[in-house]
Amino acid sequence: MYKINNKAIMLVFFFQILAGVAWYSLAPSMLFLDGAAADATNIVGNQPEIPSVGLIAVFVFSILMHVLFIAWLLVRVKGTSAFDRFVLVLGIWLFIVLPNYAVLNLYLDLSVLEWGYFLLYGAINCLITALILPFWRSARSIFKD
Repeated sequence: MYKINNKAIMLVFFFQILAGVAWYSLAPSMLFLDGAAADATNIVGNQPEIPSVGLIAVFVFSILMHVLFIAWLLVRVKGTSAFDRFVLVLGIWLFIVLPNYAVLNLYLDLSVLEWGYFLLYGAINCLITALILPFWRSARSIFKD
């Protein structure tokens, strides 16, 4: 039976939440200035307003589900080294998530700065996951490298 390293999952989850808070709090106000968001009530100073509790809950839940899925996938990959699992996590982002960002850009018509800013958060989360989960296996796993 494969074991998932819950400590590694919680560490990745915590770092991704911190990255999300930093990413949102450092967002340039110009990202929130199109259409209805140009209303002065949506911008407090140069910072976007604090998101609702529901939006924060969806954000936290989606990060947790993503980390659990990647951890589940990594323990199912048999006979690979930690570096191979690292490449797998990066490949998932590069060949699955990045094309979705490109298609989303076609519908949202984002500027290069906005598109790059949204890509940056995904890349940071992918890097956090790829640097921790593949290299920190469960200590109680009977299938050790």
